[in-house]
Amino acid sequence: MADLHSFRDEVMALTALPPDVELLLSDLAVGWEGVMPELPALTVLPMMERRGLVALPRGGDGLRRITFPGRLHALISSHRTPEEIRAGHGRILARTVTLLPEGGRLWQLPVAETYLWHHLIWHLAGHDRAAAERLAGNPRWLAAKVRVCDVAALRADLAMFDTLEVGAARRAVDSVADQLDRRTCPDPVVRAALLLDALAGEPVLRAEAEHLRQELREEAPGRVAADLSYALVRVLPSPSYVKDVALSADGSWLVTASGHKASRIHDIADRSVRHVLGPTEGIHEVCAITPDGSRVITGDYDAARWWDAATGRLLRSVDGWTTELAVDPGGAWCATDTSPRPAVIDCTTYAVRRLGKKSDPRDPVSAMACSPDGRTVAVGDLNGRIRLWDPVSGARRGELPESPEPVHRLAFAPDGSWLAVSSRSGVRILGIPDGLERLRIAGSHRFAVGDGGRWLAVPGATVRIHRTDTGELLGEFTPDRGNVHEVRASPDGRFLATWRTGSAAVLRRARVRGCHGFRVPRWRVVRSACRPVFPAG
Repeated sequence: MADLHSFRDEVMALTALPPDVELLLSDLAVGWEGVMPELPALTVLPMMERRGLVALPRGGDGLRRITFPGRLHALISSHRTPEEIRAGHGRILARTVTLLPEGGRLWQLPVAETYLWHHLIWHLAGHDRAAAERLAGNPRWLAAKVRVCDVAALRADLAMFDTLEVGAARRAVDSVADQLDRRTCPDPVVRAALLLDALAGEPVLRAEAEHLRQELREEAPGRVAADLSYALVRVLPSPSYVKDVALSADGSWLVTASGHKASRIHDIADRSVRHVLGPTEGIHEVCAITPDGSRVITGDYDAARWWDAATGRLLRSVDGWTTELAVDPGGAWCATDTSPRPAVIDCTTYAVRRLGKKSDPRDPVSAMACSPDGRTVAVGDLNGRIRLWDPVSGARRGELPESPEPVHRLAFAPDGSWLAVSSRSGVRILGIPDGLERLRIAGSHRFAVGDGGRWLAVPGATVRIHRTDTGELLGEFTPDRGNVHEVRASPDGRFLATWRTGSAAVLRRARVRGCHGFRVPRWRVVRSACRPVFPAG
């Protein structure tokens, strides 16, 4: 430790870390952002690793982790006074307050603050143990936390205290622990309802749990609220440079194509990477999942590649430039923008069939989509043209009115009655086969269509959900920080994945009475400048 003496303050600040708990460094960096602006304590961790004091292993997902050893934690803590330790936790808590809505409570933390959701009770206990005891046994906190975290995180909080309320909460959690597992119950709203039912069975917690259950029943009677934060299934870390996203039909895993010459299959429930597909020579530009979920298709500047989704093994590659993909809904073939003309590749024999004739102009393809019946491939280009092709014969079926701007994304309605076309200025919905414009929605060109074609998601500073028949705004999801760059829907539209640098969110649609939409709370997750006064429990 002597050679770290010049960084004594930063090393001492690490005593606020929970010991013997595995942490993602990306989560930790977000959770401690701005806590020590001059020189963040996290900058000394690599130095400590070089001296053999801590280990920062990098997993198969490329993300680094740390488990701060309990003995080292105790050694460093022995050089601090109780007041200094309390102040270290207080800095984390002061930042927490700035993340809450004005006048908000701790259970209204942004869902993307994964570190705080898991370890806020630890920091609060180090600053004000009585307040931590009250919060740990509060049904509102428990119901909110089970939406964001797994049941193990709940038990870790409750194991720290032995009050009457915490004991009752512990019994309730234990009684429904199997049902609260994310793999058993991926819907966060259902998990919260199950836990509240169990909490209502404990006399000491019954009144608060019953009151909260009534509030939740009254939240969305036949309407969609303005914020989608509680529709979140999971927030997970991601590689920093993501080109494309594909979401499985059941919402349990997704694929990212990244600029690191590989794609990754992510398990949504435990935020891990199942398989790394690659590396390959070229940067992965696009990815897709076959309808049966058995294979992943990726494309780069060299080839289209088929991978086994269960093992991550490369099955086959077909040479040729592939920066756009459209998979047949039946899984028999996929369309690519392979030069010199777009092509259809058989997913069984891998035979290649070109669309059009050699004499056709070589327009730069920028978007592709398959119709729901598999009988039409729509191809858009940077010159604004949209052509419809027969995937079997390769003959042209028709052409839609030219777009005034380059085409960036295409998507058919589930019944094939319209085609959504995006450009820099937003999304247009064109009737099929007449090509007449039915609707125009301003915003980003990277949209997604879901729920049987009833809504369309448009990313940006918020992810806006619009009806596709009227354009009405149904709701918004506000990310914790920064714009959302990408959205993709699962094949049945029940799940929506949003992506930005370093973080992903997966939302699940739930039915509410008389409406299709996302079940959400009345409050909205936003940043607000609050006074640094900590609202204890």
